[in-house]
Amino acid sequence: MDSKRDTILAFLKTRGHATLGEIAAHLEVSKQGALRHLEALEADGLATVGPAEAHRPGRPESVYELTAAAGEHFPDGHRELTGELVDFLSTEQLKQFFERRAARLEAEYAPRLAGLDFASRVRELARLASEHGHMAEVVELGDGGLAIRHCNCPIQDVAARTGLPCLNEQQMYERLLGAEVARTTWMAEAANDCTYVTKESGKKVG
Repeated sequence: MDSKRDTILAFLKTRGHATLGEIAAHLEVSKQGALRHLEALEADGLATVGPAEAHRPGRPESVYELTAAAGEHFPDGHRELTGELVDFLSTEQLKQFFERRAARLEAEYAPRLAGLDFASRVRELARLASEHGHMAEVVELGDGGLAIRHCNCPIQDVAARTGLPCLNEQQMYERLLGAEVARTTWMAEAANDCTYVTKESGKKVG
């Protein structure tokens, strides 16, 4: 699947539904360009389209949302394995496991962030998170901060039950960015994404 389709899936999963215009604006392409990707998602059975409720004069735009089949399209290959970890390992063993996992990821990420400025490091972290199944995007905040939004979690069941992977991930981001990182939304608390907000060192988050 190409990156535009991936972005649309993440956007619709986070928003619940969106118009063609909203999707095109998010992709920074024309409506016609966005429509080609949406029609392909419809053909694959991953998205549906219907008319929007008329709230203003003029022709209402079509509204797109994901189908039930799209849920199976998001990466979740480790869910069964990590579910067994929670059931059979002690709290201390789980703590050590996820600490080692974070250390391994940090060692992998660090060389790829070396030499980049702060904003570029944030964007590279989001790209690396997507490589590991999180379908991440970067959002520029009005106060000058940046947010990494994870629109999918391949181990969401375990993250919700223990919180350990998320805590280690947040701490890893802080070390790699050299800046404070705050988690403002969490899928385990019924949010549509997990959001990590940060600012360049010396600037307070929030």
